[in-house]
Amino acid sequence: MKPLLLNSIRNIRGLGGMITADGRAIRPRCLIRSAHLGSASAEDLLFLRKEEGLAAVLDLRTNQERLEKPDHADGFECFAIPVIDDLRAGITHEQAAEEKEFPDMAFLYRLMVTRPATQAGFARALHRIFTWDYSRGAILWHCTEGKDRCGMTAALVLEALGVDRDAIMRDYLETNRTSLLRARGVYERLLPLRGEVFARSVYRAYVADERYLRAAWAAMGENFLTDTLHIPREEIDAFRARVLTK
Repeated sequence: MKPLLLNSIRNIRGLGGMITADGRAIRPRCLIRSAHLGSASAEDLLFLRKEEGLAAVLDLRTNQERLEKPDHADGFECFAIPVIDDLRAGITHEQAAEEKEFPDMAFLYRLMVTRPATQAGFARALHRIFTWDYSRGAILWHCTEGKDRCGMTAALVLEALGVDRDAIMRDYLETNRTSLLRARGVYERLLPLRGEVFARSVYRAYVADERYLRAAWAAMGENFLTDTLHIPREEIDAFRARVLTK
């Protein structure tokens, strides 16, 4: 993976260079994940276009989130595929986390992969990523914080490419390079106002935790991509051929 240090886009990294279980590598300038682009500067977008080959942006946020904070992505091909429209804010809108206490995030991750409506959303998003014409450049997908919806999408993309789960987990936890400091700040601000239980629940909503992704994996069962999301094996194989070195 390749962390990208940009001033206006948080939690952004390319997946190029990650190694699959059979020894191949993800090509650079193909797959990028990030937080939202609602504050993206022209300079950072130009960098992504020229240095990372960015050509398309896939927005996983809800319709309401997009209205509240539209992406700055002029000049890129843009796709809006909300993978979740009706779960609790800890997944659908991370900033709203400050308004209510959440159930365990591991429970919400299980919901992400077991609810039929959410499965359909992930299937649509993955289809767009798997069938993108990478000769045109890279595709970037994002949610709000680049943690839950974006992180689960990244985990499924990497699984489709044959990356082992230890490496997938390392990419998932990389989010904490940017989220831990923000989470701690929110916790310390809310603690005297709302108490330990509330402040801690919000803190957990802001960070990536190994338990969350492992809960999703346990709930997915075998052959999640093909048997549950009904993505054809031929589509996955063609995706691998496009973005993996030989």
